[in-house]
Amino acid sequence: MAMDGIRIIDLTRVLAGPWATQHLADQGADVIKVEPPGGDETRRFGPVIDGHSTYYLSANRNKRSIVLDLKTEAGRAVLHELLASADVLMENFRPGVLARLGFPWEELHARYPRLVVVAIHAFGDTGDPAWVARPGYDLALQALGGGASITGQPDGPPAKYGNSITDLVAGLLANQAVLTALLRREKTGRGQKIVINMLQAQAACLAYHATRHVVTGYVEPRRGTAHGGLVPYRFFPCGDGYLAVACGNDAIWQRLRTALALPDHPHWRTNVDRVADREAVDAAVQSALDRLTLDEADALLAANRVPGGPVLTVDQVMAHPQVTTVPVQHPAFGEVPLTGPVFTTDTTRTDHTCPPELGEHRDLILSELGLDGEVIADLAAKGAFG
Repeated sequence: MAMDGIRIIDLTRVLAGPWATQHLADQGADVIKVEPPGGDETRRFGPVIDGHSTYYLSANRNKRSIVLDLKTEAGRAVLHELLASADVLMENFRPGVLARLGFPWEELHARYPRLVVVAIHAFGDTGDPAWVARPGYDLALQALGGGASITGQPDGPPAKYGNSITDLVAGLLANQAVLTALLRREKTGRGQKIVINMLQAQAACLAYHATRHVVTGYVEPRRGTAHGGLVPYRFFPCGDGYLAVACGNDAIWQRLRTALALPDHPHWRTNVDRVADREAVDAAVQSALDRLTLDEADALLAANRVPGGPVLTVDQVMAHPQVTTVPVQHPAFGEVPLTGPVFTTDTTRTDHTCPPELGEHRDLILSELGLDGEVIADLAAKGAFG
């Protein structure tokens, strides 16, 4: 497997970090999830069924779990043993916490020069100290990062994205940071520390909205499902559901116009002109779709190579023929089909394991480090495992 032989010590909780390490575990990395006494708090995020959280289930497959109390000397000693065998350490404590626990970057780099450290922080670890010190969850970062300001109906309040988009994007960027640092280590033999600033990640997702602002001063408003620079490009009500129509260029417009038997107005032939006459164009498309059921409209768009499709619900997406799932055996739920890796290679795992029970692999992990039962018992007596 592509990541076979790479060991990742995962101190992260909630979503961004676990999402990142799950993707790495899918590619064969040995991810050891180090949890505090009581475990990752998402083990208690609802819904909790038979003592198991479906939220936790979404981001922790293919990992092994050990509980360490890093506030104890014995717990910190075990973490050092793990780091001596590791390639990557990932954490998402608030800035400075890992150092206060006894693991500052400078000492880690001196002791384990090949170790890669990736830290995920809400506001980074440099710049304004007041912001660096602030805690942050996805909802706050969607608000502060501008995403909420451009989400929602034009005459309504700002809205959050339907998923924890800042966490998920930051997690993917953390995944990329790990791979980038490991590639660099192949050339230099030395690890490095990379910090993922979650606010920066959300701001980067403003993309073309940000560049339009810095060039022209324009501030994008909420538009519902419409696009500020493309027409028609939105959701349209269609008989028994909503249909996405994504007219991304003038050739697609001509195919859409032909499919819906719309007039060939000269002043609608270019996207610039359609944007200028947005209301009339959208009204014409809507009038044509009003005569069709959702299935009829979707088939018509597909037959004419017009990008679009119905707004599917979560259950419909999970049943879609182009969405892959991987089965894992869960102690409470039986066989569970989880959404599969976002990409596969010829070395991607095919034997996926269930997210671990809290501390499930403690003795196995410690035995791999050469610690026998007597030593493990002594560490337990000293509070290493909470």
